[in-house]
Amino acid sequence: MKEEQKIDGKFGVRIKYITNVRIPTGRAHGYAIMKMCSEFAKAGVDVEMFVPSKGNNENKKDPFEFYGLERNFKINKVKSFDLLGRTLKFGRLFYWLDIVSFLLALKFKLRFDSGDIIYTRDFLISLFLPKAALVVLELHHIPLNLFLFSRALKNVALLVVLNSYLKEDLIKLGVSPTKIFVSPSGVDLQDFVPNKAQDEAKKQLNLSQYKKIVLYIGQFYPWKGVDTLADSARLLPDKSFIFAGGVEPELSKFIGKYAQTENIIITSFVNRSLVSMYMASADVLVIPNSAKEKISSHYTSPMKLFEYMAAKKPIIASDLPSIREILTENECVFAEPDNPESFAKAIEKVLNDEDLALRIATNAFNKVGEYAWDKKAKNILNQISSL
Repeated sequence: MKEEQKIDGKFGVRIKYITNVRIPTGRAHGYAIMKMCSEFAKAGVDVEMFVPSKGNNENKKDPFEFYGLERNFKINKVKSFDLLGRTLKFGRLFYWLDIVSFLLALKFKLRFDSGDIIYTRDFLISLFLPKAALVVLELHHIPLNLFLFSRALKNVALLVVLNSYLKEDLIKLGVSPTKIFVSPSGVDLQDFVPNKAQDEAKKQLNLSQYKKIVLYIGQFYPWKGVDTLADSARLLPDKSFIFAGGVEPELSKFIGKYAQTENIIITSFVNRSLVSMYMASADVLVIPNSAKEKISSHYTSPMKLFEYMAAKKPIIASDLPSIREILTENECVFAEPDNPESFAKAIEKVLNDEDLALRIATNAFNKVGEYAWDKKAKNILNQISSL
């Protein structure tokens, strides 16, 4: 940022983070949104978050307590519809009604001052903002509605994207490369260092001390490849496969398919305070993303990837461009996506070769520091300064 806008090396600016997301939520994006606001605030930014007031929320806790974050920014609740919170039967229609009601209500709630930076993940929001607003759009995929998206982009000053593949596709749509900044997901290293002892972690989680543990932690969306990993579990009956972190409705569907498989353990949403405990209990950590959807093969930058790296445990991942942008064979063993036999072989390879497991785990750990949340936030703020 220009020197006159820095205060003792910190960023003296104001950010209004607007998102049509249920906060708190068991899904990873909720934590990422809260964490970015917290890190912006730590960098000296005056941060206000604007979210819809959704009463039908399975997580009733205070957001700061739920995510274990410092109370260093303000959360404003905007009263709006919550039709999707009642039923998913009319998903697309109710989605539009919910977001339009939120945006209309936001007009009465938001006090926009010259110099404010609007930060959002929702491209539609930029269509409802004053033309003088400085809008930063964090984009995780290319929206299906290209007509509305192209109109929204006219009001966006900076696009923050997860990887170079998303940047390339935006350039093909006519977006100037100078408006796009690549910023992968982040990790809070202090959550994983020092690592907890494996036997103690197993004891606290009531897991067998004698079986090797293969862990997946995250959501159970089909494109996450959890079915592939579950099918590989059936090929390795002497190993324990833990699937942790799913929420409804995907959780119930997954339980219905795999709950009867003896070596599969399924647990619902894992509180942030237990994430490192689960990783410490494991012998190998897996990212089985599918190659069938572009969001998985090219656009994603999974938070779990960087947390796996910080946990200093060997990683097995689908051989996909989105993963290869971060990891090489020096830090990971790759398996063919959507192929249970390939994942089973990769798991056995790592578990049977202690030198390989230690080497890739150490290399990944040595690399993860550059993806810390505080660095991510400061790099984005530096990009905003160039506008």
